[in-house]
Amino acid sequence: MQLHMNLPTSRIAAGASINARPAPFLRTAAPKRVSRHIMRAENDPSTPPPSSSSPPPPPPTPAAPTVTEVMGFSGAPEIINGRLAMLGFVAALGAELSTGESVLTQLGDQPTLIALTFVLFSAASLIPAFARRKGDTMGPFTPDAEMTNGRFAMIGFAAMLVYEGIQGIALF
Repeated sequence: MQLHMNLPTSRIAAGASINARPAPFLRTAAPKRVSRHIMRAENDPSTPPPSSSSPPPPPPTPAAPTVTEVMGFSGAPEIINGRLAMLGFVAALGAELSTGESVLTQLGDQPTLIALTFVLFSAASLIPAFARRKGDTMGPFTPDAEMTNGRFAMIGFAAMLVYEGIQGIALF
């Protein structure tokens, strides 16, 4: 590999001839004037115009929703309440069948565990709402079916509480 520098000694070492003219910064003559011409090319009709090589800019990302937007009339509170009602209705019926205790007795026996389960389910239901993700359809499990089942579970859980409150005994 040869290293070429603009110094006279490097030219000599590389086998170049010695140039006897003075260095450009020692000249006293006026610099030459250079004229510059601007030329424009004509469009050739046989060639297509150049295509835009840069891709279009990506669409702007939507801002994260606020708590007011998520908890408004967008459906998130109804989805959360429906999921909690489905969970509570099935868990209460299962516990009543196995122990014979009413819902209020079950709540009095394990309030911390029930409250923790409801908080975890609520938080898990809020994550997709804040990420602006819509529910995906998977076979018969659609967002509309979940909403309908949640509404029926809310009605069923409320009816079970009313029945147990009036009768004073467990449903099963």
